[in-house]
Amino acid sequence: MTQDAYSVSELLQTIKFNLETNPSFKSFWLKGEISNYTAHRSGHWYFTLKDEGARISCIMFANATLSVRFPVKEGDKVLLKASVSVYPPQGSLQINVSQMSLDGVGDLFLQFEKLKKKLFDEGLFDESHKKKLPRYPESIGVITGAKTAALQDVLKTLNLRWPGIKTTVYETLVQGEGAALKIIDQLLLADQNKHDVLIIARGGGSIEDLWAFNDERLARIIYQLKTPIVSGIGHEVDVTITDYVADLRAATPTAAAQAVIRDYKEVNGEIIQYRQLLSKLMNQKLNQSLLHFSGLKNYSVWSNPELITQDSTIHLTMMTQRLFQYASTMKPTENRLKSLNEALRFAAIQSIRTKENTLMSLKHDLGSSLKGNVSMKSSQFSQIVGLLNAYSPLSVIQRGYSITKHEHKVIKSLKEIEINDVLTTRINDGEITSIVTKKESYGKEKL
Repeated sequence: MTQDAYSVSELLQTIKFNLETNPSFKSFWLKGEISNYTAHRSGHWYFTLKDEGARISCIMFANATLSVRFPVKEGDKVLLKASVSVYPPQGSLQINVSQMSLDGVGDLFLQFEKLKKKLFDEGLFDESHKKKLPRYPESIGVITGAKTAALQDVLKTLNLRWPGIKTTVYETLVQGEGAALKIIDQLLLADQNKHDVLIIARGGGSIEDLWAFNDERLARIIYQLKTPIVSGIGHEVDVTITDYVADLRAATPTAAAQAVIRDYKEVNGEIIQYRQLLSKLMNQKLNQSLLHFSGLKNYSVWSNPELITQDSTIHLTMMTQRLFQYASTMKPTENRLKSLNEALRFAAIQSIRTKENTLMSLKHDLGSSLKGNVSMKSSQFSQIVGLLNAYSPLSVIQRGYSITKHEHKVIKSLKEIEINDVLTTRINDGEITSIVTKKESYGKEKL
């Protein structure tokens, strides 16, 4: 019995494994009120989440706390994205928190997650659809707010990295009611102007401030754009639907500008390196050619050019002699071919005449045979016709006999008709229609 018992560690590890592998507990939303909040010096947050009837311990690790956009305090009603686990040393149930928002803002998080899943399932985030950025763009379109820090950061970075780069700014609302539609209008205009690449940018802010970039209509327009687009929205921890659907997501507006254009100093350095490499390769090739030429310059043909054609001249002379030899041997062969041709023509004429005589004889024999056969068949046909006429019912009728029918059936017995039946009688020159009024049998009782 004791051999089947769990140890405490085994039990807790089994519970931990079952909880952590259950899909229902891997990622879910949880709401409640914060109490016993402690921000540890390691950067981790420890607190209790409670409601009217229960409470549970929670931990939010340092890397996750960076995404929280409000000061956390006792009594805050919050919405958490979390997973559940067990802490075996103390045997306690524990909630690992990955996202936190105030409960009022939590509805936006839920809408964000719902839309993200919908668009992901439709394939709007697929890497296969994302367009490749040009390595050296000549024209860049920037869609952002007017006179904003994000705009200044993008323009400054672009000009520092590539002075004089052609940049067109499409000013738009970046937050508040109607901002998403304004952004869409400017994106479509920028796409029509056929820039090499577009940047959509905005500085950091709360989820409400960035909500225009979570608009479904905006996401679908970005997906349909012909021009590659880079998103640089908010700070590094801020992620929007626009970031997911863009061809490239940059952590900040400045990072977006750095992503679309190379630093001219870096490019200039590469050009210098390539120039040095090319010069080195050219020198190597030149040295190899000089070395090869030094071996050729003492070649005997340079002092006596006739040596170049000497072998060819000798070969041509030999071939000419052989050609004359072949011509002298061809004459007897030509005469023999003429003789054979005449003999073949004569034999062909004789054979054709013999075949023609044979054909004429066969034609005469075939004609005679056909005439005899036709005469014999005509005689046989006349005999058969005479026999058919002798047995024909029509011949019998011509001798004074008749045929009586009832409903197209020849009557052979009185039993086949009844009083008042209509009968048709065929005689030599026509038909007679009659009605039965009486039936009388010969040598038998009356019917």
